[in-house]
Amino acid sequence: MRVSHLELYTHCKKIFQACGVPYGYAEEGAETVANAEFLGLYGLQQLSDELPNLQSEFEELEILKESDRVTVIDGGKQSGMLLGKACADYVIARLQDQPSAAVCVRDARPSRVLVQQAMYISRKGLGSIIVYKKPSHSSLIISSPNSSFPIMIHKRDNEDIMEGINEELGLTGDDKLKLPAVTTRFCIFGTTNIEKVDELMDTFQDTIDTSYILTTTDDFEQRWESSWQFGTEVSRELWIDLNEIGKRMLVESTDQSRERGAGEMA
Repeated sequence: MRVSHLELYTHCKKIFQACGVPYGYAEEGAETVANAEFLGLYGLQQLSDELPNLQSEFEELEILKESDRVTVIDGGKQSGMLLGKACADYVIARLQDQPSAAVCVRDARPSRVLVQQAMYISRKGLGSIIVYKKPSHSSLIISSPNSSFPIMIHKRDNEDIMEGINEELGLTGDDKLKLPAVTTRFCIFGTTNIEKVDELMDTFQDTIDTSYILTTTDDFEQRWESSWQFGTEVSRELWIDLNEIGKRMLVESTDQSRERGAGEMA
């Protein structure tokens, strides 16, 4: 079945709210999933995979450690599709008075839908590199304000990229950031050095290398434009299953749940 962006967004927002996710986070999560689906990143499937473990309780982000350039945050086992925007905003705020900054998140669930946050940062006129770990590989999302869409790279090892990030941050010795070694961590690096980010994107896109899987800016643009023109194809079974899961997880209708946008009034 083909659906529009509005249909996707509305459907996902209702599911998030049925799970007790606060209204603002539900909106951000729905936009993230819908955009991922329109970019060909299977946002609905990602939502389905994460739904059983979705954390409806949101507490203020706990900063575990902070230096001039690096902030380490406890993700509270939260999904990256809900946590990503807050972390991106933190990076953007740090870049108001310095050329580079990084937010490293522990105990979270990152995924390909973090592309949304890369695009968000680039719309602020900043470059970014998002790094996260999957069981068989390391993933990169690189964005620049000079490109409408980011690039995504899946490769076995990204130590060279982390070394470049450490150089930009001016980190040496034990202070250096390490490549996420587990699937519950991710890092968002932001910079005002757009030229360096553009060079990195060009290097990946101009090089033929079978050791990694690359999604180019052109790939994303073609998927995006086609989806907006014709709608995006989604699984009818998945669509219905998500709706049923949302109904089963609907929180009790209490005064508190109504205030948070859940319960029978959702």
